[in-house]
Amino acid sequence: MNQITGKMIGIIKSPKILMAAGIAGMVLILLSSLFPAKKSTKQTTPVESLSAEEYRVRLEEGIRQTVQCITGSDQVNVVITLESGIRYTYADVNEGTAASRVESNAESTSSERKQSYITVRTADGGEQALLVTAEMPAVRGVAIVCEGGDDENLNEKITNAVTAALNITSKRVYVTGGR
Repeated sequence: MNQITGKMIGIIKSPKILMAAGIAGMVLILLSSLFPAKKSTKQTTPVESLSAEEYRVRLEEGIRQTVQCITGSDQVNVVITLESGIRYTYADVNEGTAASRVESNAESTSSERKQSYITVRTADGGEQALLVTAEMPAVRGVAIVCEGGDDENLNEKITNAVTAALNITSKRVYVTGGR
């Protein structure tokens, strides 16, 4: 067994084999740079660029698709109301505390405990505060108008699906039939 291992190590240590392996490695690296890696088709939006309005629209579209699957009808209208805007929390230099800002559709309000924030340089050379968290607004209520929404069993299925998807109580969901 040791003789076979010794012969294999001797062959691998051969200068010709090492040169061939090195050239093969460089060719593989060159080929990998010529063919770019596949990019994901799923697009993600950074939280900082997502507004409360865009968040609400995305939620409505998700619920609309869910209700369409349950009812089998394309005639679904969904309206979602949110509690507030997106709540941003920034890193604070002093004492490690954080400051927050709430953005809503109509206006923005800020509350600060400290005025010194940790900043980072952006690609364009500017500075911006270091974002620690971005908390999406809570759902205040959901109204759904769909074919068959007056049917008690279908109404219950839709209500259960919406409450599970949005983590809200059934009191915040209203389902009714429509044409």
